[in-house]
Amino acid sequence: MSTEQRTRRDIAVADEIQLVSVRISGQLIGLPITSVRDVFSIHAMTPVPKADRAVAGLVNLRGHIVTILDLGSLLNSRRSERAEGVEPMAVGVEWQGEVFGLVVDEIGDVLSLAADTSEIMPANMSPHWARFTRRVHKLERELMIEIDLHALLESMSLQAA
Repeated sequence: MSTEQRTRRDIAVADEIQLVSVRISGQLIGLPITSVRDVFSIHAMTPVPKADRAVAGLVNLRGHIVTILDLGSLLNSRRSERAEGVEPMAVGVEWQGEVFGLVVDEIGDVLSLAADTSEIMPANMSPHWARFTRRVHKLERELMIEIDLHALLESMSLQAA
């Protein structure tokens, strides 16, 4: 491969956005793959009395205590409801040296999107969602909201302070 071809390929990769797709209340949401550590099901969760409504509980994940946050609650959407006997799924993210699990309704695929599939968020988006939205991606059959996890988790720490 020539230097010119490598440079063109590197530019194409730089223009590509990789997101882990999840669903909350039917809405397709993209989380930056660089922020996602792992995906796991929650077998047993311990509730935390008097915690913020977004704190779903604590779990032991491979020998580490991990705080589980309900992504729907953080986004001011309804709190996720689980069917009896169905283990909730979570996306593990690292923020400020700690690992958090974000409970979601459904986990999709890793999507590689061209930068030109996105637009800035619409002006009519609710102010709460707008604070945490990076951009909106036009997919073949629906729109996907890309979340700014840093801004979202920062707001959680401000609420706790």
